[in-house]
Amino acid sequence: MMIMTFRQFKYYGFVSLFLFWSQWALAIDYKIAADYRAMDAGWPLLPPVPASFQSASDLNVDVGIDFGRFGLAVGRSNLDLELLRAEEPKDVSLSAKKDAFFVFYKLSDQQKLTLSASRQVADEQRFECYDFSGITIGSCDDGDTQIGSTNAKYDVLEGDLVGISAASRTHGISFSQMTNSKWIDSFSVGIFSTTHEYDWLTPVEDLASPFILGLVFNGKILGDAITETFRKLPQRDSWRLNQLNISGSKSINVYGDIEAFANAHAVYLHHLNYKSVVFAPNYNVKVRAGLRYEAKLVLIELYGDYYHHNLIGFEPVTFNQRTEHYFDRPYGNLGVKIELVF
Repeated sequence: MMIMTFRQFKYYGFVSLFLFWSQWALAIDYKIAADYRAMDAGWPLLPPVPASFQSASDLNVDVGIDFGRFGLAVGRSNLDLELLRAEEPKDVSLSAKKDAFFVFYKLSDQQKLTLSASRQVADEQRFECYDFSGITIGSCDDGDTQIGSTNAKYDVLEGDLVGISAASRTHGISFSQMTNSKWIDSFSVGIFSTTHEYDWLTPVEDLASPFILGLVFNGKILGDAITETFRKLPQRDSWRLNQLNISGSKSINVYGDIEAFANAHAVYLHHLNYKSVVFAPNYNVKVRAGLRYEAKLVLIELYGDYYHHNLIGFEPVTFNQRTEHYFDRPYGNLGVKIELVF
């Protein structure tokens, strides 16, 4: 009977571990993808947008690793919306960054379960002037009156009248299935929950003098105008948007490695603790169609997106009481995606 010494045990153990690691490591796939979308109000192929919508761009970069049975990915996106209005504040452009993390497990060659988490934070919006239901308050040229405060908590505004901040956190789980159907290549079902956190600051909130609040500008009582406008600012109490996502995709070969594809994405929404002013959609539909080139190590897509109710359910920080009146209208963009596998 052969007895293995401790040194031999360590040696063969190390070799076995190395061989196992080599087989495992060789199965690893690394992926990096860049997805750029853009919109311009002058582009004729896109749905008509409100007059204040000028342009938009969104660059998303994902890096992932696939171990065969499971994998993970991290991503960051930068969203920029150029929004210009006739009343103050005239420039209400929005910039936001989103960081996302995904972990997936393959139940089979055709089935996958994915857990995801993301956080989106908008740059603080600062406004020198603000239109309060027809009365412009602030130090700009169009201002009807100015309001200041000696309270130290407003020092962070650095002379501006209003500051607004926004952030959101999303968690979710989804199941995807590849099919052999001639009508659909794959479908997925997911449940997601997004917590929205908004805050705003303005010295107008401290106005308490009955004399000042009773002043009339342009036929409007100042106190009534302030109350009406505050109702339309983002609510400070956090609120949640729960959603059910259902999607499907289909592609058809056109020539060689080029194919036409279409993705349909339905989102059913439930607002929890949200105080609607005018309109809060309970669903949205996104359709993407385009051309795809796919070889062994590279994928390139050229596509167009159509959103039935603007970006609700897809870009969380864009929706609140200030913006909800835009979300009964469609939105669209054009994009290009490049993905490399190595």
